[in-house]
Amino acid sequence: MQEEEYTIPQMVEDVRAGKMGRRQFMKRLTTMGITAAGIGAIVAASSSSAARAPLQVHTAEHSAKHIQLHDQHLTHQSQGNTSELHNDYAEHAVVEDSMHAQSFVGRAAIMGRKNLVLAAASDASISVTNRIVHGNQVTAEWVATGRHTGDLPGLPASGRSFTLRGVTVVVREKGKIVREALYYDVSELHRQLR
Repeated sequence: MQEEEYTIPQMVEDVRAGKMGRRQFMKRLTTMGITAAGIGAIVAASSSSAARAPLQVHTAEHSAKHIQLHDQHLTHQSQGNTSELHNDYAEHAVVEDSMHAQSFVGRAAIMGRKNLVLAAASDASISVTNRIVHGNQVTAEWVATGRHTGDLPGLPASGRSFTLRGVTVVVREKGKIVREALYYDVSELHRQLR
């Protein structure tokens, strides 16, 4: 199939069927000029129904609670409060990160990733620019800034400042994060830090 004939719905089906990796899918969307926010929306909308947690009843109070929990999580992260970050996740939570080919499953793996990120970015700040609550899911657009002072996969510490836009989809059950997916342009991060 020629590249120009390969549609997004076809790519989504190939990802679902295991014919195309998630990372390759995101890279193709980026080369098509789709932003990190757009990629996040496409991936979130196209996730298989088996991987989705059931949606809860949507009320203003429910939305406010999810936003409050999300704000607390961001505060824990900005303060480097690893014990509270640990408590934010369900025991068998799953985190997907654009920088990594594999998902992180379980608190221990997730905290290993969190500790790596916290050590790699001093003076890090995350500013939420848009947030939508739908049932038990929060989708947030954000801008992260900081200084790259520790190693990341394929990126030794550079001391350079970075600004990165992205989207995070967070699903909670009983107040705990059960799924978190971070979508951002990894090539843009590499460009800024090399």
